[in-house]
Amino acid sequence: MLKSLYIKNYAIIEQIQLEFDEQFNVITGETGAGKSILLGALGLILGNRADTKVLYNQDEKCIVQAEFAINDQFINLLPESENYDLEQTTTLRREINSKGKSRAFINDTPVLLNELKGVAQILVDIHNQYDTLSITSLDYQREVIDIYARTEKEQKAYHKVYHDYLGLKQEIQQLKNRHKKGKVDQDYLLFQLEELGKIPLNNLSKDSLEEEFNTLSSSEDIKHTLAQITQTIGEGEMSVESRLLEINRSLGSISDVNSDLSNLHQKMEEVIEDLQEIDRSSVNLAENLEHNTERAAELKETLDHIYLLEKKHNLNGIEELIQLRDQIEEQTSSNQDLDGLISKKENKLAEIKKELWQRAETLTEKRQSCGPKLKKYLEATLRNLAIANANIDLVITELSDFEAHGIDKVDIRFSSNKGIEPQSIEGTASGGELSRLALSVKSLLAGHTDKLTMIFDEIDTGISGAVALQLSHILTDMSQNHQIICITHSPQVASAQGKHFNIYKTDTAERTITHVRTLSQEERVNELAKMLSTDPPSTAAIANATELLKAV
Repeated sequence: MLKSLYIKNYAIIEQIQLEFDEQFNVITGETGAGKSILLGALGLILGNRADTKVLYNQDEKCIVQAEFAINDQFINLLPESENYDLEQTTTLRREINSKGKSRAFINDTPVLLNELKGVAQILVDIHNQYDTLSITSLDYQREVIDIYARTEKEQKAYHKVYHDYLGLKQEIQQLKNRHKKGKVDQDYLLFQLEELGKIPLNNLSKDSLEEEFNTLSSSEDIKHTLAQITQTIGEGEMSVESRLLEINRSLGSISDVNSDLSNLHQKMEEVIEDLQEIDRSSVNLAENLEHNTERAAELKETLDHIYLLEKKHNLNGIEELIQLRDQIEEQTSSNQDLDGLISKKENKLAEIKKELWQRAETLTEKRQSCGPKLKKYLEATLRNLAIANANIDLVITELSDFEAHGIDKVDIRFSSNKGIEPQSIEGTASGGELSRLALSVKSLLAGHTDKLTMIFDEIDTGISGAVALQLSHILTDMSQNHQIICITHSPQVASAQGKHFNIYKTDTAERTITHVRTLSQEERVNELAKMLSTDPPSTAAIANATELLKAV
């Protein structure tokens, strides 16, 4: 439960501290006194956005601190409780500085805003007059039924299978899309594969092919040049070799005169040997060289095909072409295997769908089973709230496909008139009826929710007299299991047994300031009398207020 709420420097609140009763609390005050501001401050603890506009004094930070009393059962419900050092007294705090920077704390430990929000929203449930519209939502109605029927265990079991179901469905669709695209691409891939297979890429060397082709293409020029070498070096009496041999003989006759001549003679012999080797190599090359036009044409065709493939696929070299060919082979093979894979996945999906259907049916049965009790409770509560002919039906119909919550469309139908069959709440119930329906549902869920504190903000709008008095009884009953904090304009609701806070404001020379005080029994009588009549209240109003406090 919420033990205390401290607010400093928020809107027109300078500083206030509220100590709450563990069961029933009522907050009253004139319109504009600051009751909504109080909820706005509490909203910061619940994770709502804030900026520097909330600062009462721009030079100081805003602080909102809520102290809760919780037991071990609720500590176990809180997310990652081991990180927050949660105890039976737990403090949640939010601070906003003059620059608009926000900080959140749990038991003085800095936490992320989402972490603070996660803890606070487990502890507190706020219901205001605008929330009555939620009762018209079929999603909200399904949530009501699930809470009342306690389907949490079944929902977890269903959702686990549903998650697998969605994942496999998506996987199958992706495979089908890939298969469809693969069929369109298959002919082109096979054409590419045929192009790449026209030549034995694994057994070819582009450099070797180019060298051989260049040699064959230039064979006539090569032979002519080699013949010139042979003729110049070794043929005829005037050949280079003959003349050098003659010179070398003359050198040999004088080589023993000194070492320089001897060295020169040696070098000359080496030159002659090199020339003779060049001559022999030229002869051999000329003898082995043939002009093969067919081979040259074959090489040209092969090289042209390689160049074409390289340009087409923006690749460089036979190794890259081989890699491309292997990839295409793998892709075409994979496309051919997709049919079998899709079939296998669809068989698995059928098994999961069967299990999912069983889980969904279990959820449906549990939801349907609470229908009679739901009908009885809501009709009785609505009769107490002056809808004498209230008629409630729970209608559950099957959806066309599985959804995250099951396969049920849940519709709580309502009629307030005899002879009129219950219809969907939206468009059937009036504003006052919606408010009473919402309250009836809240009281229904009070015994089935783990929320420690339930806050009601002006839910008595449009209700007065005996109906308002009955509303106070309902809220009082709810306070036996939950802490109730009720902001109200109704004297009947405000007269319920519990703690009574009065919000009021005063004016200084500079600004308006909101205050809060806890009312004594005598002050309660006076406050209720003012709510019943005028300020100051009449003697009759005071007597009426006194009787009202005794009646509740």
